[in-house]
Amino acid sequence: MGVAAFLLILRQQEDIPIKRRTRRYGHITLATAAAVAAFAVQALAQAGGGWLLLVPPPIPEKRALIKVYAANSEAEVRAAVDSLPDDEQIMLVAKVHKILTIPTAIARTEALLDVLYDTSAPLPTWRQIGSFDSAASCERQRQLALQSFEREAARVRSSSPDSEELSVEDWRVLQGLSVCRKSRCVRESAFFPQ
Repeated sequence: MGVAAFLLILRQQEDIPIKRRTRRYGHITLATAAAVAAFAVQALAQAGGGWLLLVPPPIPEKRALIKVYAANSEAEVRAAVDSLPDDEQIMLVAKVHKILTIPTAIARTEALLDVLYDTSAPLPTWRQIGSFDSAASCERQRQLALQSFEREAARVRSSSPDSEELSVEDWRVLQGLSVCRKSRCVRESAFFPQ
């Protein structure tokens, strides 16, 4: 919208009460912001020679899964899965049961974290964590991060192999490793479809 057109709209609306005018300007501002955002995304997609490092979103039933994992009674399990369809309830409880049979807390935590992220989700729902000029530079950074998390996870595993309690820091290291393993380098044009 050009300045002249904007001034013309202002002159035509001088007699409109202030509340209606404010509401109308709010709608115009929102529409303009939406258009600018759409053009920016489209421009990024057309420039699209770059690469993005993406991580998957959490699974839709993440909260229910964690509640089942932490449940101390059958009633808590039922309450956690109550909102899911019957077949999903059975699959989720079976998945958590399989994880809970793993003997050590560290291995259980790693198994839990591995099922919390949805690698089959559409790419536009993934979270962007880096932007690169080439596939090689993106993959190099991904591998460096993966190696770093692998080293830290090895430290966590060896520092307290039989412990039933994980510190918040250790949990974050294992979570970072899980997410990093599932990360992908993709072309910008795949993430910002036209």
